[in-house]
Amino acid sequence: MTSAPQPTDKDELLGQLLQVLAARGLARRWADSASPYSELASECRLLSADPPLRREFGDYLRANPIIQQTVHSLLSHLMMASHGRWHDVPFPGRLIARHGSMIGRWLPTFLIIDGPLGRFLRRSDSPLNVLLRTQHARYPLLAQARDLFNHDLFRRVRNGVGHWSFTFEHQDSAEQLVCFDWDSGERTAAISILEAEGLHVASFCTIECLDHELFNHANPSA
Repeated sequence: MTSAPQPTDKDELLGQLLQVLAARGLARRWADSASPYSELASECRLLSADPPLRREFGDYLRANPIIQQTVHSLLSHLMMASHGRWHDVPFPGRLIARHGSMIGRWLPTFLIIDGPLGRFLRRSDSPLNVLLRTQHARYPLLAQARDLFNHDLFRRVRNGVGHWSFTFEHQDSAEQLVCFDWDSGERTAAISILEAEGLHVASFCTIECLDHELFNHANPSA
């Protein structure tokens, strides 16, 4: 049986993909971390270890149950989607299956960032957003995650994938994810597959750390 990835494995994967994103000017401070997943998880644990903050987050989560509900359903979906064996599909269908595997992981992740979890990170009444506006130096990687989700390139990719307005193209022998405005059809973003994977993995790691290290302690009955 293959064991689940340990934090050090996630640190390595996330770190490599953050370096790809940093080359595009995204999440540079997060990319400088030697243990980007472990440090993000540590910041989430720091929040849940503070009794007044834990109560405040718990009250917010109970008032907005859709946040944890959608996180749980997303993690359940990704657990199965990540085990898809597209490389077992015979040619010529393998390329299509590979694209399907990527879409199956990327689409729900971007949708939840555009929905309940995104509001938790960005809404003015969210205790996390309020905290990061004044104490971002104490929680630098959570602040970096919030800033990544607010970045214009992330939003354009999120909207393109979330509205199913995207395609795969080859440019100079490299494959790209190309996103469009769903209404006008105008091209809005073109990024490499590694960059798209980096946006997905950074999003997933943020969701997982918040769920495991903060939500489950602040509102364990959800």
